[in-house]
Amino acid sequence: MAILIIAILVSGISIYGALTMKRFFFLLGYFLFSILAVTSLLPSFGNDKLLAITTMALMVVLAIISFPARKNILDYKINDEAKPLLKSFAVKNLLALSAINFFAVFIVLYDTNMPEGMTENMRSIPMVMHGILGVLPVYVMFNIIRSNSSN
Repeated sequence: MAILIIAILVSGISIYGALTMKRFFFLLGYFLFSILAVTSLLPSFGNDKLLAITTMALMVVLAIISFPARKNILDYKINDEAKPLLKSFAVKNLLALSAINFFAVFIVLYDTNMPEGMTENMRSIPMVMHGILGVLPVYVMFNIIRSNSSN
């Protein structure tokens, strides 16, 4: 149960970052969530080893993609030719964050390697959290597009 409370708090960091459009907190929540997922899966590396390895690989990729940086990309002086490339990169990162978390909803649903203390009745909580973490990047992407079109 303690792991769920920590996961909810960590997800709250990403939600705060998305709502306030603060990139550091948005990515920090995803990064901490992925580290929490990997460390909670290691002890329960039991019944289905292939599923456990796949889940850990997905969470490590999530950690790599979401490693937070203090400064926004657009805070740097960038020439006009590179701006479309950077925007494309940002969209791809946001879509990757979203896809990983949408797949994680189904991983939680079918995973036989649940962390210690997680009952069947508690599965819906991480599924909802992954669903929210899957929607947040889409929300951020639309806010970025909306703010760029109003400029």
